[in-house]
Amino acid sequence: MWLVLLSYRLGASSIPPPEAWVPIRWTGGPLELAWRTHTKTLPNDASVRDALARWYEPATLNLLDGSPVNCLLVSWSAPTDAAVEAEQQQLVETYAGAAHHRNLAVLGLVYAAGNASKIAADAARASLDGLVLEGEFTPQFADALRKAAGSMVVIEIAKNAAGWRWKQAPVIAVAGVPPSGRNLSEMGIRGSPSSQPWIESNIWLVRSFALASSPSPVWISSQLESTSTIDYLRAAADAAAAGGRWIIAFDDVLRLKLRGRDASALETWHRLLSYVRFAESHAATGRLDPYGNVAIVLDRASTEPDRVDEYLKLATRRQVPFQLISRSDLNATMLTDFRAIVATELEPPSPSERTLLQDFGESGGMVFVGSSWGSAPRTEPFVELPAGKGSVIVYKDPDPDAMARDLKELLSDDDLGVVPFNVPSVITFAKRGSAGKVLVVQLVNYFDHPVEAITLRLAGNFHSARLETPEAASVDLSVHNEDGRTEVIIPKLLLWGVVSMQ
Repeated sequence: MWLVLLSYRLGASSIPPPEAWVPIRWTGGPLELAWRTHTKTLPNDASVRDALARWYEPATLNLLDGSPVNCLLVSWSAPTDAAVEAEQQQLVETYAGAAHHRNLAVLGLVYAAGNASKIAADAARASLDGLVLEGEFTPQFADALRKAAGSMVVIEIAKNAAGWRWKQAPVIAVAGVPPSGRNLSEMGIRGSPSSQPWIESNIWLVRSFALASSPSPVWISSQLESTSTIDYLRAAADAAAAGGRWIIAFDDVLRLKLRGRDASALETWHRLLSYVRFAESHAATGRLDPYGNVAIVLDRASTEPDRVDEYLKLATRRQVPFQLISRSDLNATMLTDFRAIVATELEPPSPSERTLLQDFGESGGMVFVGSSWGSAPRTEPFVELPAGKGSVIVYKDPDPDAMARDLKELLSDDDLGVVPFNVPSVITFAKRGSAGKVLVVQLVNYFDHPVEAITLRLAGNFHSARLETPEAASVDLSVHNEDGRTEVIIPKLLLWGVVSMQ
């Protein structure tokens, strides 16, 4: 075995750095079966269990030939019998050597706390490239594992995004939702004919990590509730549209079929890889600045992180283009180009913040604040106070859903900057290049049927537009300019499109 490992390591070239890792959940082996037994998630089908047990046979690596996926998350540590753990580690060590020969990074999944020093030492002996904590862990254990791991990367899949928003790490991983869209009637909720569908998306979640001084790569961890081909494609698109990466996760039946080289399963896999490849080819877009004339102020000391998350989630769902500002960075220069600022997290605003916001309103902006501003209404949700050329909107009790709706209704199309029409099942996200000369609009469809005749209305004059999708060659779109605005019509969108404006 050692000669095999040596030949692998000598033959390998370079493992990509963490910022370039494209991850996939690649679980298997006897420890995975033991853990699934413990958590009562072991598949009933014997053939599925067999595929899971034998996943670390070398042939499964052939699925990754020519793939953009380059980082495997393998089963590594869980409370189990010592003999099972030893067998697992031997399997993984051999398999990791073969993966390294293909220039694949290998990270060990840690499912539960244990002896941090032993977990790290065993991973180092197996030449793993890092460890991933998935589950409930105390900060003390996570810190001990990082200390024991030394230079080895340790990634913690966070359950709560707020605690990681300003942190520096090689990779930020966070638990997300399976992206989907449903009409309210399908959920047993009565709604009017004009009601918006209920969309579950991780776009806002990926965006929320942009406030760190040096933003880290963001991984979204989610296990799909339904597993049609389009569900896999949407999960990849949803994370990538805002610059993140989905930790690809097979369902057990697809895993069985892939191992058996089933034609339909391979087609699903290859289509998914085409979406991941499309995402990686557009990775440079992630380095552009978010576009939005609305600023939302976040306070790292907020005592209501869940409410903050709701602001971001619902503003995204309501198609309000926004940018994030940290409370500690708030200054007059930063606000120069905005039309509105949501400052409900400043409860109460300091005297200098109040002056800053009042000046912003008097210069023509719209300010959204909480009741601590004063003059809050007793019965109405909010009151609009004149402030020079602009206004201050004071809420009695800021409600994220109501505020997202009010932002859309109180701001004009020009104030919003990018306004999509005929997109009830689509979420858009825009980024811009230097001096606003390039605008890139991502569109992700959360329904299973295509959307037709989408109109994008943009503030400013653009002279060309190009649509790129994972399914087909790029096409030029017709551009119509009038009164300082640009309109573009997208004839049809299956699932994910990127419109580049110049």
